[in-house]
Amino acid sequence: MSIRAIVVDDEPLARDELRFMLGQCRDIEVVGEARNAPEAQTLCDEEQPDVAFLDLRMPGPDGVALAETLMANHPELRVVIVSAHDEGALRAFEARVADYLLKPVRLERLRQAVERIRTTSASSATSHDRLDRIAVRRKDAYVVLELDDVVYFEVKDELVWAVTEEDRFAIDKTLAILEEELDPEAFFRSHRGFIVRYDRIRAIEPTGAGTFQLRMDHPEEPKVPLARERAKKLRERIPFSG
Repeated sequence: MSIRAIVVDDEPLARDELRFMLGQCRDIEVVGEARNAPEAQTLCDEEQPDVAFLDLRMPGPDGVALAETLMANHPELRVVIVSAHDEGALRAFEARVADYLLKPVRLERLRQAVERIRTTSASSATSHDRLDRIAVRRKDAYVVLELDDVVYFEVKDELVWAVTEEDRFAIDKTLAILEEELDPEAFFRSHRGFIVRYDRIRAIEPTGAGTFQLRMDHPEEPKVPLARERAKKLRERIPFSG
């Protein structure tokens, strides 16, 4: 399976070197380069790559912050952080990047990262298992929650919560892991801190400056933020004007 990659680094020589090394890996094609976060976001939208190799230290958002944005907008994208420093590794793996490579990058180590991405991408492509129930915390026990009953998930007080019409439940998963396990036909990542059910969106309300919020089908009519960069994705499923 051929892998489409982009390289993001503010140093031209660093981009050239990594591109040359990737050319020595099996079945991987570099489809574009970017110097910073805005260019990387545009490139991802245009090329829809399988993997992005991001420098950690760049002007503007660093590689980890950029990784979180790109993966929120492109859930299938794998990200590899490339850095001369190891202090960003913990943040990077908490953001669920695929790998963290130290400069100067060794070819064998790069090949390992590419093969790992190839393996996980193939597994994702062939896997059709999706969550339909989940065990959630309730005092000293766990209760089984049907995902059809969930209106949305949110991050609050450093926990992930599943919100139903009647209650809310703490979940021992990150929002990123949930996003991978949920059915993308049923659930939508509207914001870095929220995942909503498509069929529980009752209104899309403008909030000014081209931004929106989602009013959910819930007795309290909660309003969930819609990130500007996620609005385009929602329009593909629920066309709206303005």
